[in-house]
Amino acid sequence: MKQLLFSFFLLLIATQSYAQEEVFNFPAIDTTRFVCQYDYTYPSPYTDTQTIDMRLEIGLHLSKFYSYGTLKYFLMQTTPEGKAKLKEMTQDVFNRSAKATNVLERARIMNQLPGREEDIIIYKNYPKDSLYIQDSASGTEFMYYTEPYLGQNWEIQTDTLTILGFHCQKATCTWRGRDYEAWFTAEIPTNDGPMKFSGLPGLIVKVTDTDQDYRLELKGIENIKKPIYFNNKTFLKNSPDFLPITRKELLKRKQKTFQSQVRMLKRTLKSIGKSTDDINEDKYNCLEKDYNQ
Repeated sequence: MKQLLFSFFLLLIATQSYAQEEVFNFPAIDTTRFVCQYDYTYPSPYTDTQTIDMRLEIGLHLSKFYSYGTLKYFLMQTTPEGKAKLKEMTQDVFNRSAKATNVLERARIMNQLPGREEDIIIYKNYPKDSLYIQDSASGTEFMYYTEPYLGQNWEIQTDTLTILGFHCQKATCTWRGRDYEAWFTAEIPTNDGPMKFSGLPGLIVKVTDTDQDYRLELKGIENIKKPIYFNNKTFLKNSPDFLPITRKELLKRKQKTFQSQVRMLKRTLKSIGKSTDDINEDKYNCLEKDYNQ
């Protein structure tokens, strides 16, 4: 209870907007037992790494993992006050960009324009015994695919650690081209975790690949009852429906986007006379690296 009360403060501001989700008229498919807040850190060409706010809603029968920043962006577009704030934030970025002293600095500032942060939405055990994933490779169209809900083949270790006041234990696995270290706590009764990670006897509190490219870390948890909504439509007027695709085909398209960003960065650096020798292109790879197998 002590940990939940502490974490409630971390999630208080975010919780105030949960009720606004009903404006989208998405169907409710379950009710939450816990809402978990994670920091998701991943490679970014212009800032080395980027960290965004993600949510894991754990229900009675299923769970949903998504970007809170993306949800907040779409919610702001539904009110005059929100639209005005987005306009103000956009103008601020343009003003600072105009004062940039070089092309690279300008590109980094423009990367701060308000918008979608992460498009992926992962439903676990929906349909039953399946993962249902909605995502975008280029940002112009949204797609979906399903796969079996199997979890990872974890090896539980003896190491322990305290995270946010929770007693955690270490586990390791190799999954889809990466080696992972995770910390889970049996004090939260669920076998769930962020992204597609699951299958341990307690909530996965932290998971990192051993190359330190990707990291997901719990920042707060609240025991709250609220609907879990299923996004049955996109927010794109020209492409309102999710299009079917295979997992590996979607990942191949996402990898092309990564590569385009890296090539753009290299061109930018060369234009201002800076070396690109220290840019490791292998770092800019999808979390699931098995798309070419």
